[in-house]
Amino acid sequence: MTVAYGTSSPDLSDRTADARRALHAAIKARWSKFTDFELGALADTDDLINQVALKYGLEPARARREVEGLLKGRKL
Repeated sequence: MTVAYGTSSPDLSDRTADARRALHAAIKARWSKFTDFELGALADTDDLINQVALKYGLEPARARREVEGLLKGRKL
């Protein structure tokens, strides 16, 4: 078996893009005030937590619980 290092499999990149789109759809379903642009600009989970707290007037601890509950270990 030949393995090509440094190249990315189309299947892997497609699955990664699909997973990202699914995650963004789940976020928008839960917090509809987010635009596609804003979701694409999020740097990490902490950024999402901060934005949820700001947009929805939540305490940071509550925003963290809600975001972590939605993400279930997935990364942005």
